[in-house]
Amino acid sequence: MHSKWQIWDFFQSYPKGSFNDLKGKIVLQAFEPLALRLMKDHLLAGVEEKPKHLAGSDITLSWLEDEFQSLGLFGNTTSYIINNPDDMNQACKDFLLRDDLILDERRLAFAFYSDSPYLKKIMKTTVASVVLEAPRFWEMEKLIDFLSRFFRLPLDFEAKKLITQAVEHELSSLYDVFRLIKLNYPEKTSIGLNDVKELIDQERLDQFALATDLAKKKYSAFFDRLLSVSFDFDRLRFILSFLQGHFVRVADPSYLDGKARLSQYDKEILALARGWQLEEVKQLLLLLQAWEMDCKMKNSNLQTELRQAYLQSLKGAWKPDKQTV
Repeated sequence: MHSKWQIWDFFQSYPKGSFNDLKGKIVLQAFEPLALRLMKDHLLAGVEEKPKHLAGSDITLSWLEDEFQSLGLFGNTTSYIINNPDDMNQACKDFLLRDDLILDERRLAFAFYSDSPYLKKIMKTTVASVVLEAPRFWEMEKLIDFLSRFFRLPLDFEAKKLITQAVEHELSSLYDVFRLIKLNYPEKTSIGLNDVKELIDQERLDQFALATDLAKKKYSAFFDRLLSVSFDFDRLRFILSFLQGHFVRVADPSYLDGKARLSQYDKEILALARGWQLEEVKQLLLLLQAWEMDCKMKNSNLQTELRQAYLQSLKGAWKPDKQTV
């Protein structure tokens, strides 16, 4: 079965935890990386035997042949989600287009967050697909209402209106703002204009300044700004999550290919992408993820680690690809 959804309809109507109800080869497609992650989380919620996630760049032809062209000694029971299938080499892509793969009762899902020629080819060979379409520009209110429900935030009309006017009309940007509001007002029964305005004005300034410093490889300025505010694990975790989303786009700006008009933020992403090698970004993302985990665990050594990084950066000796994660 093939289906297309707007994200608010998908979360309202598509059964949660229903990944195993899908059969055979499956396409999961969303309009940006965050939407794809939210879709997968929804489909896999509560699923006991979860599929293994594999990166397209890690797939080899020999592994595919062993896994899908022969019967295992004890039977093949593991399902898979291949993320970024466009990163596979051509031999692997061609192999997966075949109609004689041995899947048994397993699921083999291909997770895309942008259109591509290979997506069109693989779609013709699948028995099921779930596609999240990008909201139209006139549907921002529906997207904001969806995020209000998703985060269970009682925003009043004026607060929602401010978000509509002040925040980039992208899911990821809006999601970051809603996470910030939830972090600051987890139990509040009514959230108004002034509550939201105070957060948006300062936090967005801080986030984008940090992202710009890091993206331009101004590491000493980045650490100086990061350490200039009072150390708080929850706030720092939020910032690190935002930076990861930012650099996922820098690593692969192909999600912009289908956009008719690029925003100023989109143009900045394209400009920054030219200054980073893919391996550099991967190492930086691993580092940001490790720091975010330290925040989650409230690791008291993190502040010391960041201060040491700052001192190294002042000497020009700190680079993401030189760090051990």
